[in-house]
Amino acid sequence: MMPLEEARDELKHLLVRCERWLRAVDEVSDLLPDARDLGSDVERMEALRTRALSTMLKVALLGRQSSGKSFLISGLQGGLEYLPFIDEDGEQSDEYVGILPSSASPTTACPSTVIPVGDDPTVDAYGRGLLRVKLRGRADWVEVGTDLHRAEVAAYAAADGNRADRRSEHVNDHVERIELLISKARLPIKLFDLPGSESEDEERDEIMYEAWKEADCFIYVSQATEALTSNELRLIRDLYSHAVPARKRVLWVLSGIDRAAQREHNQAAWKNVLATNNQYLRDRYPSSERFIGEGFLPVSAALEAQAEFEEGKGRDGSALRRRGRMGELRDRLQGLLESGAGHKHLKLIGDEAGWVVRRRRRTIADVLDAHRVAVDQLEVQRDGLRQELEGMDESLQRMLTELNDELDRRIRKTQRPFNGLAGELHRGLDGLIDTGNLSAEHVNEIGVRHVQLFNEWMTGPEGPGTLWERERAALDDSARLFLRSLFGEDTGSRLVGPEPLDLESIPVANDGDNPWRAYGVVQDAANVLGVASPLAGGAVWLTTSLSLATIAVPVGAAVLAAIGIARITDFLRERESKIQQARQERKDMIDEQAKEARTGFEEMVRSDGRRVIDAAAEYHHRHRARLRATLDEIVQRMRAEDTEGSREIVRRLTPVEEQGRAIAADVQDLLDRNRTV
Repeated sequence: MMPLEEARDELKHLLVRCERWLRAVDEVSDLLPDARDLGSDVERMEALRTRALSTMLKVALLGRQSSGKSFLISGLQGGLEYLPFIDEDGEQSDEYVGILPSSASPTTACPSTVIPVGDDPTVDAYGRGLLRVKLRGRADWVEVGTDLHRAEVAAYAAADGNRADRRSEHVNDHVERIELLISKARLPIKLFDLPGSESEDEERDEIMYEAWKEADCFIYVSQATEALTSNELRLIRDLYSHAVPARKRVLWVLSGIDRAAQREHNQAAWKNVLATNNQYLRDRYPSSERFIGEGFLPVSAALEAQAEFEEGKGRDGSALRRRGRMGELRDRLQGLLESGAGHKHLKLIGDEAGWVVRRRRRTIADVLDAHRVAVDQLEVQRDGLRQELEGMDESLQRMLTELNDELDRRIRKTQRPFNGLAGELHRGLDGLIDTGNLSAEHVNEIGVRHVQLFNEWMTGPEGPGTLWERERAALDDSARLFLRSLFGEDTGSRLVGPEPLDLESIPVANDGDNPWRAYGVVQDAANVLGVASPLAGGAVWLTTSLSLATIAVPVGAAVLAAIGIARITDFLRERESKIQQARQERKDMIDEQAKEARTGFEEMVRSDGRRVIDAAAEYHHRHRARLRATLDEIVQRMRAEDTEGSREIVRRLTPVEEQGRAIAADVQDLLDRNRTV
């Protein structure tokens, strides 16, 4: 695998070539049968270039209110400034100014995102960055301004912000989300600053958990002045239920160690909190080494800001910098980039850019092929194309019918193990349920074990998840075989040869956001269950962050199992029943949850299978469109009085087609050299 920075630089240059080539295509668009949306493709390439330079990793910060998430984000990206000043009594006070508002009281009023945009000339994000807001009732983001005063940012983002500092037209608007685009950043990562776990705004919680779907990993932030409490049980359990099945890493951060430096029990107070927090995780998540990782990392963004202040004055700040440990946190995030997340990000961008170029180049090549046909061969080619077009509707319908029938058969096969799910859960959970009083700690233990059991069962050798991986691969093979039987292989001897059969790269149901993003199949399943839980929203990301070639969809079902835990917990809180009755109700609900999981799993895999079928149908449609466009070119040539026009078309299009071919090959070469295991 190539070094990450080398791969990013090479991709950046390729994207510039792609953009220039698309502009060259626009200059010959008068010769092409379909030149629609060329401007959109240019804009897409510009956006891809920005993405390649900036947000290579998406990190969501979680924690209770006032845990220091906003402060930490400012420090991570080098946007925290230390300002010592002398007050009216002659006492020195320390003030810190960050790119996001922060204070000792609950600060973040809505989900906030800090996005590096590098040197993108299309985005004016100098100074403190460009503030954009999403207001309730408005579909589009609203740009507020660049390099705003911190009071203006706080007016939109902070719970205690003064609305009078907003733009007058926004004073009475409800802010749902904010984005801050910054040109200078120490890490190419997108950071989600989410409201504290005590939020009681259900709509805001829904938006917050949407960020879980997009996150590649998480940072759980806890303040060094106070150890973890039972109030954080549910948030951490939700995080566990999302991150473990999705194989997303969690970094644990103890922030603000400078505020807990007093001596307690012969050592700094924060060290006692650190030990307590790590024990808290070990006690509640035994056998979950990947989830716990290295435990909490003590850091202080304030100490690093002080170090930079000292260094700016020509003094030595190295000791402050070492005590702050922010460099170690950045190293861990950089390690996640280097271990695959960054390469995966570049691959997605390269795939999208390559598809845009290949699609446009194929159109040009078809026109060239049509105009290179010798005059005495025009009738033969015309008749051949007409023959190929005959029966296309019938073949498409036959393919869809056969593949849908096959999908039904394969889904039935993957559902058989669900007959034993309830028994499996009872064997693993009933004894645990009977040995406790269903306190918050006991329910958390049940919940953790529930997720573990379901995930192990789902992904076991004969689990539904494992079965579906095999069945989906077989369905994909069937779709390829059907298309190959219809269109054959591209031997180079046919006027319109079929494109390579790469169904995964074909965008279907494109909503204009990301054509390569899988359907929200877990969300569909959650809707079927009627679950209004953070996990229902969080589960959607499982199918959009992982490749469909992995176990993304089956793993998503494991989270659905955990959804039942939250529902049961709430149900038991509201009832005044004896412990024994509550235990039995808890067991009875395992049976109901197993039924719901089966229904949800069927919805998920059906949607995933439809992705294969729709891709095959799109491939069929595109090949027919190419046949029709080439036939029209041939007929037009036959009606022309001479071939001079064809010679001019060939002269103008040939260099453009050759450049496109070379760029597509170079993009693919980069992707091949950048493959992750």
